[in-house]
Amino acid sequence: MKSKLSALLLVTLMIASVTAGCLGGDDDVEGCMDEIATNFDADATVDDGSCEFADSDGDGVFDHLEAAGCMDMEATNYDSSATDDDGSCAYDQAYYMSKYGSGDMSMADAMAALEDLRECKEDDLSGVASACEIVAMTSDVDPPMMDPADAYDTSSGAVIENVYDTLYRYEPGADGAPVLVPRLATGYTISDDGLTYTFTLREGVFFSNGATFDAEDVRYSWCRVIEYGSPDSGVAWIMYETMSSCDGLVVNDDGTFSATLDVAYSAFIPTIAFWIGAVTDAETCEANRIVTEDDPATADVDESSDDHCNAFLHSNPLGTNAYVLNSYVEETELVLTPNWLYWEDGGFNLNKITRSEVAEEATRVAALKDGEVDFASVPSGNLAEVCLNTENPTAITGDPDQGTDCGPEASLTVALGIMNTNPTIEGADGDVAHNEFMGDGAVRKALSYIYDYDTAISDIYDGFAIPLHGPVPLGMPFVETQDATFSYDLDMARSILDAAGYTCVDADGNQDTDDCVRFGGNEIRLFYNDGNVNREANANLMAQNLDLVGIANTVTGEPWGNMLDRMFGTANWDFMFLGWAPDYNDPDNYWFPFVASAAEHGDVYNTQYANADIDALLLEAKTETDYDARAALYEEAHDLFMEEPSLIFMAQYLSYHVHSDRVSMPSEVPPATIPWFNVDKS
Repeated sequence: MKSKLSALLLVTLMIASVTAGCLGGDDDVEGCMDEIATNFDADATVDDGSCEFADSDGDGVFDHLEAAGCMDMEATNYDSSATDDDGSCAYDQAYYMSKYGSGDMSMADAMAALEDLRECKEDDLSGVASACEIVAMTSDVDPPMMDPADAYDTSSGAVIENVYDTLYRYEPGADGAPVLVPRLATGYTISDDGLTYTFTLREGVFFSNGATFDAEDVRYSWCRVIEYGSPDSGVAWIMYETMSSCDGLVVNDDGTFSATLDVAYSAFIPTIAFWIGAVTDAETCEANRIVTEDDPATADVDESSDDHCNAFLHSNPLGTNAYVLNSYVEETELVLTPNWLYWEDGGFNLNKITRSEVAEEATRVAALKDGEVDFASVPSGNLAEVCLNTENPTAITGDPDQGTDCGPEASLTVALGIMNTNPTIEGADGDVAHNEFMGDGAVRKALSYIYDYDTAISDIYDGFAIPLHGPVPLGMPFVETQDATFSYDLDMARSILDAAGYTCVDADGNQDTDDCVRFGGNEIRLFYNDGNVNREANANLMAQNLDLVGIANTVTGEPWGNMLDRMFGTANWDFMFLGWAPDYNDPDNYWFPFVASAAEHGDVYNTQYANADIDALLLEAKTETDYDARAALYEEAHDLFMEEPSLIFMAQYLSYHVHSDRVSMPSEVPPATIPWFNVDKS
């Protein structure tokens, strides 16, 4: 019994000893037992709450609890759960534009950031091989005038409409038809009397030089058109249609801009969508304006002049649109590069557009076929070399084997023969009157019968044209007010000339030879621009037919800029072959510039034609809102003009596009040109 009690006591003592160790005995080690703590104690057996943790950046968040990410709420990748900014923040175009506009970022830094954000980065190639560049080859690259206040040709427009911007412009609608869309304006209201237009303007827009766009720039730009008066081109007539002075141009206290017209005109918004309504930086323009005061010492001579910064803007076009003029070598090459401050959202598909001038059509066609260019000016006679189905203008397509994209395009462009009604010739003491017979409406009427319309359409335009019976082309309202007045009829031409007293004289007195000479052998001087094969062919066709009725002639090709200088700056010419693309979608944009007199701000071709009765009809037609009444005015003007025409209405083009199939571009919507910002290349 005693031995059993001893054994039980021993077991109890052993259990008590083990239990005593678990409850804390002399061997316990207190300390921090969290392994990520800076004072972790590997020997500790009891955590005493003394753990300490690192906070390297001192932000109150322990390192092990930090969440890396972008902590800038203005960034596009802002992470609300992030506690540690890891430098990954990304910013959009609006951020950089806002920072620059507020003065928180320099122009240099903003431009660098926007370039990195917006530039095309599809490859690191250059030239035609790059998806980020366009290389084009045209028959004429020279922009005779890059100031929108005095430019009136498509070569200039191709630069102007990509450098400058307007309050509205034409773009293709859902059905492909042209619609007016807001640009530098966001909307407008019209007063009850139809005279005052008040525009709200887009904010956050900058010129390519960094200046902020505002209402004063609009007022100044439109006013300089009116005051400068486009001395070379006459394009200011479009503004003069509705405003004769700057008095109605007002910057309002709320930052809006108002224009009060002299007369109500339903086509006002279309007119200012043309580049005549383009906006430049008022401060820079004014700083580069060249004003010469009259010398009081020479009372008989007025030396005063004011170029309204025309010379500066021609060499340094300055606008708010997507591109800037990077370089220009006359009659050789023109390069556009991005304006990284451009307001429209999105990246640039094209970092560079290079247009080179090559007069020889065979060279341009070969360059497109060989993949050396993305675009080339291809005459209709050469289309079959690069396109398929060219026998049908409306079914033309590209050639996959050659990598071309071809197709029909809407066109309101017309081909014209321009007749000078008061020509001169250079004499010893300056220009003197010459070929005065051109001032006789009967002569110009006879010339209208000498042009071979059908042959031109079939052989020169290769079917890519249709007859044009007056100023207004098919597709424009009021085309029905015109009828086919002239046709190719040499007998009719001879009869008109004979009746007017311009009879044929036998040059050598030999009745057996056909050497009839009219106008005393004076030559009608025909001009076309080099590289335009259609106009050259038209000139030669006209010359051939003039010979047949005894009218001596010369045919001269000149560089585009030279020919425009001749037409706008002199009267030293008799006949020119030109064309017309619309400025805005209204028949007034054909009738008035073609036929109205210079005194009414018409006569853009400097024909010096003037007929007071026709002027009155066209001025009334401008503001007539009743369709039938307006149609009657155009019909009467048509009948009067065809008795003494100053233009030959040769044809209306059936347009087409030809380019590399790597290029993707929107449909053409006359009167607008293609904005390069909307063109892509794969």
